[in-house]
Amino acid sequence: MSEIGRQLENLCRESKNEILLVAPFIKVSALRRLFEQLSSNILVKCVTRWHLEDILAGVSDIEIWSLFAERQGSSLWLRSDLHAKYYRTSDRCLVGSSNLTNAALGWSNHPNLELLIPSPAIPSFELDLFSESVLVDQDLYEQTLRAVQLLKDSYPKVNIPLEVLYVPDSSWLPKLRNPEDLYIAYCGNETKLSTVSSEAALTDLRSLRIPKGLDRHIFEVCVGTILLQKPLIRKIDEFLENPQRFGAVTEFMRSLPCSKAEDFDADRSWQTLMRWLRYFLSDRYALSIPNHSEVFYRL
Repeated sequence: MSEIGRQLENLCRESKNEILLVAPFIKVSALRRLFEQLSSNILVKCVTRWHLEDILAGVSDIEIWSLFAERQGSSLWLRSDLHAKYYRTSDRCLVGSSNLTNAALGWSNHPNLELLIPSPAIPSFELDLFSESVLVDQDLYEQTLRAVQLLKDSYPKVNIPLEVLYVPDSSWLPKLRNPEDLYIAYCGNETKLSTVSSEAALTDLRSLRIPKGLDRHIFEVCVGTILLQKPLIRKIDEFLENPQRFGAVTEFMRSLPCSKAEDFDADRSWQTLMRWLRYFLSDRYALSIPNHSEVFYRL
């Protein structure tokens, strides 16, 4: 058995209260093996990333969600720009190059050459890690799974370059006022739009980085998946757990990082985002207008 795998198994076996697992790539079989070493009372927090191209390539498994859903006191988080590998209990920490995969942990016929070394815990890293991480729930899992399944059906026709769904700008908000026009620009027909709409659509597409060659339906599911994985939009999503009037949402948005942008206009930004949420995630959001006042809510 690889020393790397043994180190992580021992870390799990010796944990007393909690364990934090951080890795961009996680496979179900490797994670299950580690979970078998954990006492049932251990609180597990895990941070990974769900880039669709990683899942399609088989280097990471979205099915790990079932292990967390079944285990009381555990939580799974996503961070799109994650590259770190970091494993910590209440009194021990390991950092290095090893993802939570059989190849990385030496549990395959062709293991990778990896490194994990003891380290003091790094509170500043953990604080930064969770500041832009998104908590996975059943809705986010199902939305991502839907996108993966649709892309699998069209793959390999679809060209999916590395990092295609990584959106580095955590304060990004959509610019295009009419979300139904985004697919027109995606297909290379932006000249059919007004100059303002064309520029906005191309700006949004550069941020979204959708793979080429998708039909409209798959394209729209992918956009919806990216929206739900963005920390800024998830904060707004949490705020919408209770129905909110237009003014309440714009006031909330003024407290978010997006408000620091030079061109930020709370009313216009919320009007645009509201349209995107209703268009790309129509089974999640709805709008009512009682007494001539817009109320937005989650279904």
